[in-house]
Amino acid sequence: MPRKTIKDRQARADLLAKIPAGAARVQVLTAKGELKYKAVADLADTDDIQTNKFGDPVVMRTSPGRKAPVAAAVALAVAAPANATVAAVLHRKQVSVAHDPVLLAVQKTPDSPDVLHQVMLGLSEEAASLKFERDEASRNNESTANLSSKRVQALRAAGDTWLKRMDQMAGKLIDLDSPGFLAVYKLLMDTMREAMHGAKLRDEQIETVFAKFAAMVNDEWKVDAKNRMKNVV
Repeated sequence: MPRKTIKDRQARADLLAKIPAGAARVQVLTAKGELKYKAVADLADTDDIQTNKFGDPVVMRTSPGRKAPVAAAVALAVAAPANATVAAVLHRKQVSVAHDPVLLAVQKTPDSPDVLHQVMLGLSEEAASLKFERDEASRNNESTANLSSKRVQALRAAGDTWLKRMDQMAGKLIDLDSPGFLAVYKLLMDTMREAMHGAKLRDEQIETVFAKFAAMVNDEWKVDAKNRMKNVV
């Protein structure tokens, strides 16, 4: 059998990384020419992983035959990889999943706007990656229809997520002209006036401070206030 090149090994590693976490077995073509399903941990370096029309590994979600007892299933899950290549790819996959921004945002604060923000970043990154793949395919005179379709879907999803993000932000902004805010504003002013009286300031000093403050709370101040609210939602 010819020796695998670095490119071949990288292509195999990329295929291994695409195997879904819940996959029980992967379809391979063995060195003997046999087409069969194998557990990920049992893959040999000579096994040729089979792919579907989208370039993803053909997998079996559940083990064939009778469902294994819980103890057997756990033993299968923690079985040692068949070789160093599989072990390295599985480790890379675990590290990648553990550091995924969307997963981290969901685990930290599921109700936070950061979740939607990370989803939008992820979709935009995928769209950019698909653009590169499409340009490369076009440069090599290969079909770009499938890649273009996937990019359009990613862009549409990113756009929908952006609109949801805008709605989310708008719902958290305070209407500075609303009766509710004006009532709170009046309470703050009354509290400030009482604090000044408590500090033994003269009436003319208090009125001077309030006159200066009122002059500063203008249309420009409102614009600045709205911008600051947008930066924290």
